[in-house]
Amino acid sequence: MPRKAEKITERLFYKNVALTRNLSDKGDVSVDQLKAARALLNWSQADLAQKSGYSLPTINNIERGQYEAHSATMDDIIQTFEQAGIQFLDGPGVRIDNTAFQIKCYEGVDALHYLLTKIGLALAENGGELYLSGLDETELQAKAKEDLGKLQKKLGKNVAVKILCHKNQSNGLIFQNVQKKVAADTVPLVPCCIYKNRVAIVILKNPVHVAILYNEELVASHIQVFNYLWNTAK
Repeated sequence: MPRKAEKITERLFYKNVALTRNLSDKGDVSVDQLKAARALLNWSQADLAQKSGYSLPTINNIERGQYEAHSATMDDIIQTFEQAGIQFLDGPGVRIDNTAFQIKCYEGVDALHYLLTKIGLALAENGGELYLSGLDETELQAKAKEDLGKLQKKLGKNVAVKILCHKNQSNGLIFQNVQKKVAADTVPLVPCCIYKNRVAIVILKNPVHVAILYNEELVASHIQVFNYLWNTAK
């Protein structure tokens, strides 16, 4: 491919990915959208409080406009809705997204925070399994130590964690219910997290990039490959 055409292709691909970026930045979501999202899901304020981990008075005060919520609080509430299939549109709209295949992309200093928060929200309530591969644990700790600590505490013993890594990447993560194997020559070096119906790909460079793909068939195929590598590892 001629170099000029290759550059155009790269730019278009990046633009297309950027267009799928989650639009629900905390500054773009209004109180009315939060209420509409709750109504679409037929949730009470108590339901939202329980699922997001905040008190009922906090949810009530936010919806009544009694005070402006901290950015971290809004992040958690927005992600709780997104976890239930809500999509906040660019503008005043809100809808339930039933798309079979979704991609959400994040980049920058908060990308790992969003990913680790989403993993915690997806798994903490009903448990499940978390598969991690290709992670440089030391680098991950350096970039997201506080968020990792919160995730490890939130998952506790309810989530089975499997980590498949290279020998020089095998320290630092201390999940309670964890198994770890080393497969020095077979694990792809691109960090990958598999949980629920999601596959998250992470690029631990500056800026950090995270792409979360939502699709049951994709998850099943990734778990099959993971288990094959797991069964051949030490």
